[in-house]
Amino acid sequence: MKRYISTLCMMLAGALLMTSCLKDENNDTTQYYNNTAITQFKLSCVNRYVHTTTSAGADSVYKKTLSDPVVFTIDQAQRKIYNTDSLPSDVDLNHVLATISSLNSGTVVVNYPDKNGEDSLLYYSSTDSIDFTKLKDLRVYAQSGNSYRTYAVSINVHQAETNKMIWEQKTAADLPTDAKKALWEQKAAAAGMKQLLGYGTAEGYAFGTDGMLMVSKDNGDTWAADMLDDDAAWLPTDNIAFASWAFAANDSTDYQMLIGTNDKSDKACMVWRKIAEYAHNSLPSRWVLIPIEEYSGYYLPKMENLNLVRFNNVVLAIGNDKNIYVSRDQGITWKTTTKYTLPDALGTNNLTAITDDNGYLWLVGKDTGEVWRGLIIE
Repeated sequence: MKRYISTLCMMLAGALLMTSCLKDENNDTTQYYNNTAITQFKLSCVNRYVHTTTSAGADSVYKKTLSDPVVFTIDQAQRKIYNTDSLPSDVDLNHVLATISSLNSGTVVVNYPDKNGEDSLLYYSSTDSIDFTKLKDLRVYAQSGNSYRTYAVSINVHQAETNKMIWEQKTAADLPTDAKKALWEQKAAAAGMKQLLGYGTAEGYAFGTDGMLMVSKDNGDTWAADMLDDDAAWLPTDNIAFASWAFAANDSTDYQMLIGTNDKSDKACMVWRKIAEYAHNSLPSRWVLIPIEEYSGYYLPKMENLNLVRFNNVVLAIGNDKNIYVSRDQGITWKTTTKYTLPDALGTNNLTAITDDNGYLWLVGKDTGEVWRGLIIE
């Protein structure tokens, strides 16, 4: 009898143990989702290989990281991921780091076709680069493992070369008009000014018949001698050009620049600047000569047919020597670069250069009548 009781006790213990285990399984609250999707896609690191020219004239290539990767659209209905703003043409799409997020912690995989064209899947990692030139698609698997979604990824890249002037020939009918300039010219002529230089937000400038630099603060109705911080003998007398733009450092302020040539220098242009403030209680502004000796060799060479424009956040000077001189420091230094070049088919060096509100640089041949429109894709 004792033997049977012992056996029965063992059976009861086993039954209780099984009941306990079954109870634990029934209390498991883990939920595995059957649906998922890619919810975020962005490029976290894209390299560019920029072609440039050294000071010795040799071709050079350097690598830089794209500082502002474009925004991507995720079309859930068509399962497509794409960018509407194209990347520069010199980006490296073979080694790109991407940040990808999914709904319900779905597992993202990268699909590269193998040599036979069959699917070859690799787990996505934000620290592993993706070769988008070989990518077939992205997949995101549901947490349950029962389903997945496939996304086609398109990274649009500019077909035209970036970081360089792109020119197209236009006609005179395409040229932008400047009614305000025409009005200033009429007012300056009526007031007896010798030459209108240009105008800013609240002031216009001209040379009087006596060579004095004049200013008008009432849209050209009256004129007075403007104030100079340096000898007026250094003012330009020939090949004069002017530009004005909003000075980013201060509100209600224009940066005015005046360039040209005179007999004081046989190698460099005269470069003057004025920071004109228009805010209430602002102090009067004066014209200041930027001394040639401070240019450290990077002065603006003396030339004829000068033009001065503010374009792409830099100042460009264009004359008759087939170069575009660039100043990134408000007229202190001037350099030529491979980024800013004239059209290869340009038939004259006697030019008028202007810009428009759409970010284009225009060139007009004074003797040939040809018209060119240029822009830069960064």
